[in-house]
Amino acid sequence: MAATTNWYEQNGTATGSPAHGTESSISSCDWKSVDDSTTSRASAPVLAGANSYIKYIYLKFSGTFNQVSAVKFAHTAGTLGTGISLKSKITSTYATPSTSAMGSATDITSTTAIGSGASVLLSTSGPNGTTTSSSATTTCYTQYICTQVQTTASASAGDSGTVTLTVQYNEN
Repeated sequence: MAATTNWYEQNGTATGSPAHGTESSISSCDWKSVDDSTTSRASAPVLAGANSYIKYIYLKFSGTFNQVSAVKFAHTAGTLGTGISLKSKITSTYATPSTSAMGSATDITSTTAIGSGASVLLSTSGPNGTTTSSSATTTCYTQYICTQVQTTASASAGDSGTVTLTVQYNEN
């Protein structure tokens, strides 16, 4: 049998210990000027010179499988346009999303082959799990894959380009 994978996003004020947001199942991720998973980006555009809210997304692996391992994340195709950069950070720590520039982020504006992507660890207790591993043999979650669009005043008006963000993993 194959593992079932589902995408989730967390939004809102950090609560609990370890901290987490309100979880929503998602099928796409839009960077915008509000912290939720439902408002369209057309209704909450990121204006030139501003940043999007930081997105906290992750995968849940469930079902019947032997092992999931070697998870990688990368921006593998597409461009956003002049004056727009894409930042990313892999973390097990949730913080209330903001439009402040994401600290300790990696610039992933340029495309990268998935084999050279960022390593993402797994936890059986959630994306904010304190015990992480490069593999798991039961229901597990990736760490948070945090992303943010940051713009300069020279960013073009209107919709930006489309990018492909890829997660790759081994399953056996």
